[in-house]
Amino acid sequence: MRQLLYSSLLLLLVANACKSKKDNNATLPEQSNTSDTTTFYDIKSFFESEINDVKTTPYFMYTKITKDDKKKDSLPITIKDFIELAKPFTEKDITQKEIKHFYKEDVFRDLSTKSITFSYSTKNPELEIQNIDVLVNEETNKVKFVIIRVNKTTSDSIVISQMNWNKGNSFFINKTVVKKDGNKSSTQQLVSWNN
Repeated sequence: MRQLLYSSLLLLLVANACKSKKDNNATLPEQSNTSDTTTFYDIKSFFESEINDVKTTPYFMYTKITKDDKKKDSLPITIKDFIELAKPFTEKDITQKEIKHFYKEDVFRDLSTKSITFSYSTKNPELEIQNIDVLVNEETNKVKFVIIRVNKTTSDSIVISQMNWNKGNSFFINKTVVKKDGNKSSTQQLVSWNN
């Protein structure tokens, strides 16, 4: 009788342990052995190539700044200035493992301009980069234009930026700051070379 009681107890403990293990596994995120094979258009290499071209070619470079559609300042810049001003483009990377899965790729073909647009967008408002469009020449398969839209929330304002890069020619950053009290200011900065 004692042996039957021990056997029953042992069976009950084993069954309970298996159930507990199953329940614990149910709360863990599903593990997948498959790796992410989605490839986004490599704009980082595009920007690096553009910057290297500017570094090795004696272009006359200048920047033009417009504040609140009024004051315009235009001045020449150095290669060091150019690299610093290009940072908002080179630092934007949606291929990082932590955020890549939030972005969806759409591809559009425009017969009138003979171009293909790779568009990356997210529905997550918490992410700084909201949208990237890469316009590629259909015949040469080379980038013609990149547009990046960024929203950044700070403690007292929302900063909305649209950044455009025109291959081998210029880039433009349009930044609007909307304060919590409703005040709004805008700055446009053009950086031009090979013009």
